Amino acid sequence: MLVTDTFGRPWREGLVDVAIGVAGLEPVDDLRGSTDRRGRPLSATIIAVADQLAAAAGLPMRKASGSPVVLIRGFEWRGGEGSARALLRPPGMDLFR
Repeated sequence: MLVTDTFGRPWREGLVDVAIGVAGLEPVDDLRGSTDRRGRPLSATIIAVADQLAAAAGLPMRKASGSPVVLIRGFEWRGGEGSARALLRPPGMDLFR
């Protein structure tokens, strides 16, 4: 389950939904150490799964519709005890501090 909110992005126009609460799934998929389809090692790829799902859900929710829930089907997710905190950058890597 995700709880989402709209989010402005530095250097980008428009708003997207992001996950501010996560339960029952791992919010990030750390692919560092694996390889791409051509066999090259991935050294920086960490997918923000919860944020991507939140953004996808934001489209059918339509801001003005008042729809509080969207059900996403067909996505193969990895269950876990993840938290939205996993989506936050450590202060030392924060570009705006």
